[in-house]
Amino acid sequence: MVKVSDLKVGQVLKNEFEGITRDLLKQYAKASGDTNPIHTNDVVAERAGLKGVIAHGLLSFGFISKLLEDFLEHGKFGILIDISVQMRGMVRVSDLLITEATIKKIEGKRVHFDVNQTTITNVDIKDKDGNIIKQFEAGERDYISEQDIERGLVKTKEVPEGILTYRERIATPGEAIIELFE
Repeated sequence: MVKVSDLKVGQVLKNEFEGITRDLLKQYAKASGDTNPIHTNDVVAERAGLKGVIAHGLLSFGFISKLLEDFLEHGKFGILIDISVQMRGMVRVSDLLITEATIKKIEGKRVHFDVNQTTITNVDIKDKDGNIIKQFEAGERDYISEQDIERGLVKTKEVPEGILTYRERIATPGEAIIELFE
């Protein structure tokens, strides 16, 4: 049971999703009716200047509402009052999509959250001499820009195969409000 008395400012709800695939984008296009080919056809997306398909904005937005609805057990403990976000960055095939909602304020039975949706985009794995061992779609299609590098979004970390280069950026910041029944 979710009760206001059990919650604290700073508490974080979190979900990670690694299943952004071309097949998922095609399924979502069919189910949603949003058949804009920039979401399903690389050639069309490239002609539009995108370097490859991008996920539907409402698909990634759905993970925000799902996180909060799962927390509320789909109306059992409360209701979702509002979600307000800014879609700033594209979500791409193979991205790790991390959705976090951090409690920023509790007023009575209303709980206010800061929401951030972050994408982790793997670029490549290199050995200790700098030779590419594995290249991901982001490396093949040159998704990483000079601006990403200048803004400090491109990072590296050691993995069992070598050194992984990846981009980590907030794609969707925003706010949400829920109201608990108890």
